[in-house]
Parts: sequence; C-alpha cells; structure tokens
Amino acid sequence: MKLARRIGRVQPSPTLAIDSKAKAMKAAGVDVISFGAGEPDFNTPEPPRTAAKAALDAGRTKYIASDGLPALKEAIAADYKRRGRTVTADQVIVSTGGKHALFNATMVLFEAGDKVVIPAPYWVSYPAQVLLADAEPVSILAGADSGFKVTPSQLEQALADPAVKGLILCSPSNPTGAVYSAEELYAIGRVVADRPDVVVFFDAMYDRLTFDEPIAADFVAVNPDLEDRTITFNGFSKTFAMTGWRLGFAIGPVKVIKAMGKLQSQSTSNATSFAQYGALAALDLDDSVIEEMVIVFKRRRELIVNALNAIEGITCPTPGGAFYVFPDVSSFCGEGKRFADDLALADYLLENAKVAVVPGTAFGAPGYMRLSYATSDELIVEGIKRIAEGLA
Repeated sequence: MKLARRIGRVQPSPTLAIDSKAKAMKAAGVDVISFGAGEPDFNTPEPPRTAAKAALDAGRTKYIASDGLPALKEAIAADYKRRGRTVTADQVIVSTGGKHALFNATMVLFEAGDKVVIPAPYWVSYPAQVLLADAEPVSILAGADSGFKVTPSQLEQALADPAVKGLILCSPSNPTGAVYSAEELYAIGRVVADRPDVVVFFDAMYDRLTFDEPIAADFVAVNPDLEDRTITFNGFSKTFAMTGWRLGFAIGPVKVIKAMGKLQSQSTSNATSFAQYGALAALDLDDSVIEEMVIVFKRRRELIVNALNAIEGITCPTPGGAFYVFPDVSSFCGEGKRFADDLALADYLLENAKVAVVPGTAFGAPGYMRLSYATSDELIVEGIKRIAEGLA
C-alpha cells in the first residue's frame, strides 16, 4: 500500500515519542524521572469535573454544533472582552485541543508556494503542520542573546521575501518559557503591518501561567489594527490542567473561523460535548485557583534553574512563563565533545541516568534541551541530581 507523499514530509512528535519511551520504561519497572511531558501535574479543578459529570448524567452526550457549544463560545468571547478585546461568538471556534485549532487554520490559510515564518526555538508541531498544508516553514533563530524572542529586524528581513504569507508567535513560549512584553509585540506588529498579505498566528496557550504579571500581553490587544489578519489560539489544557480533555479554541475574523468550521465539520465534527460543559465551569473559576498553580510553578522554576546552573557546563536562563526551562548544553555536544549532538545526549540521559528530557533539535535549536518542571519538587531535585552525576 502506497502512502501519500504528504505524510512523508513530517516526523512523529519527538516530545510524545520521548514521553512514550519513558512511560514504557516505567511500565517495565525502570525508575525513570521524566521532564518530557508538557502537562501540569495537578488534577483538573473540581468544578469542571463536576460540571462534566452532571452533563453526562443529564444526557448531554449527543452531537452538538461542530464548531462548539454556543454557550461556551459566548463564554470565551466574554472572557476575552474582560481582557480588553471586543470578541463575538461567531469569531470563536472550539476544537479538539489547541493543536487541532492550529491545524485547521493552517490548512485553510496556507498552500503550496506559501512560506510561513516560525521563530526558533518553536513548538514541534508548527513546522509539521505547515508542511502538511504543502507550504514551507521558514525558521529564524531567536537565540538566548535576545531572550529567545525574535527581533523586529530579524522579522523585517524574513518578510522581505514576498512568498512569506504567515508568522507564528507563541507567548509564553513552548519550549523556552519566554514572554513577549506589550512593547515587543507592538514592535513586531509594526513590521507585520507593512505586509498586508501576511497573517499572524498568535499562540497564547500559556498566557495565564506567567510569573511577573497576571496574564501575558495579547498581540491583538496591542495591535488592534491587525485584528482582521490575526488568529489567536488558546485552550483549557495548561491553564486549567485539562490536557486529556482535548479542548482548545481559536479567535479570528469571521470568514476564517467559518472556513475552519467547514473543515472541522468534515473531519472531527464537534469536540466532546460533555467536556465542553466542563470547560464552561472552568471559565467561571476564581482567579485564585490559577494563582495557586502559578505560585507552585514559580517555586519549582527557581528550584530547577538553580540546580541546572550548578552543573558545570550548563547555562539555564530563567523563563518568564509556562513550565519549561531551556538550558544550553552545547558544551557537551558537537565535534570533539562527549556527545555528537543533543539527540545523543538526551538518549544517554534516558538510558543511563534514567532521566527523560527533550533535545533542543526537536525545537529547531540544537545544543539545548527542554525540561518540564510540571512535576514534584522531590522529583526535580532527584532528576537534576541524576543529570549532574551522569555528566560528571
């Protein structure tokens, strides 16, 4: 049986592959500490769980509108209005996770001959989805010297290519935890404003998980003149510890949202009906629920950053949000060094130190590795100890 060429253009998700291998080793009785998974270790708060159970008991298990429960779309729009944006329900689509929403938008907006600028380090699925749309991802390195954030001059140079039709930004960032300030987003917006044929994907999945402010700056709120060509992506997975619920959403121009809805109606139809009732309850949660998680993540951030920086040869910046650190391990990798590359280093740590990390190459940044600190203090301490001993 011959496979379609498009699937040969992408590789399986390396983050999921490493997480699966670590779980398989654990299932076989191996004592593995995993820093690979990008999900909070907290349980979903009680109100969303109760609401979903009540929806089940009430028989709300039938098909609903394929683009989302109307009440949930209204609630999402209201939530963004509280943030200072004017959003209507017909500008919202609810999908089976934020990844699904991104995929839908990529498929309806890009095609063969288009190029999409993706600052690296980037989330692993961005370039894969662009390739599946027959477009070409263009990576530009936003290194540690700029705080892992793309600069206006870098972007201006990239947008000089008329084939570029899109830009993907993520703040707070997966994998680095970097957070763009309002001023930085505005400066980027001014560059994009000069290219009216370029659309912006703004991934705000971690926007409530920030350590220096209650919520990260929003691209459209800072650049309202670009609202008609910006798609904002968000969801319930990270903020409300609802990763397995698979609920995400997108906000954008009605024309684009309708096109995404058309595609979704012919692929998955609606995201799970009773889960969406749980999401309604999540949006009604008091801010203190999220603040308590942020306090824990902030403590863990300090713990893991200090522990990694204590290892000779590793440099680890302090991230501004999300729950990842992205340390530089290039002193161990490359020609004439202990490991050929960060892939070999990650494999060594898993097999010998029994610690799972994700190599930076997966995010377009060789010489780094991503560690999620969405795990207990005890496991962070023990895991970094194992890394230190493995590298000694």
